[in-house]
Amino acid sequence: MTSQRKFHSLPACKACHNALNPDRSLGNKNGYELLRCEGCGSVTVDPFPTPEELAAFYQSYKGTTNYRAKETKKIARASRRIARLREMTPGKTFLDVGCNYGFTVKAALALGLDAKGIDIDQTAVTASKESFGADHFQTIAVQDYAHQGHKADIIYTSEVIEHVPDPDSFVAAIADILAPGGVLYLTTPEAGHWRVPRNFLKWEAVMPPEHITYFTRLGITRLLNSHGLKVEKFFFSWKPGMRLIARKADRSVPHDVVERIVR
Repeated sequence: MTSQRKFHSLPACKACHNALNPDRSLGNKNGYELLRCEGCGSVTVDPFPTPEELAAFYQSYKGTTNYRAKETKKIARASRRIARLREMTPGKTFLDVGCNYGFTVKAALALGLDAKGIDIDQTAVTASKESFGADHFQTIAVQDYAHQGHKADIIYTSEVIEHVPDPDSFVAAIADILAPGGVLYLTTPEAGHWRVPRNFLKWEAVMPPEHITYFTRLGITRLLNSHGLKVEKFFFSWKPGMRLIARKADRSVPHDVVERIVR
């Protein structure tokens, strides 16, 4: 009974749900152990912060303010990415999950899409409404947004999933919102990138409790697959960051068309 109880108390990988071995830590930072999954290579912090602890942490979060200073650059980059995504689906509805100050939604609107943005940061959403229109933004978690029955043909979520307390429900909600044949664009730090330092703690992305899950390509693929989302392309990056496009299954989209677009 004791050993069984110990087994069930083991932390689990947030990517593939394998049990993690606390004795195989990559080190401790800010009071968190960094545990690498032996199944997919993703890294999860232990103890894992509760939603309440994360809410308290982000009350004084400086990243949102720093992001606002990069408006012109962020809009231009988002425009290039979204133009490519538009070629992959005939649908026109667009959702930015973790919209921050609304720059990606602004870019999507300029490209003729019916664009919405959601974020749990009330300050950022209020500023987005003031800058780009109140009808396009909402302060809400993606799980609650999905429960309201919303749908989108294109979902964009950049540098968000590494922060969330429950990546599984986060991806499940995205899959629920995404229309059949729709595409997901996702970015996150890449724990398996060849430029990540051998001493994992020296990687600049390791900053718990800000970043609490560090995905590998295998880990994120398994997580997305578990919710019916198939990765169609990983983009090359010199920096240890992951950029991917995934699609929700739809047999009406010919595979050769997809292959031609994502190459």
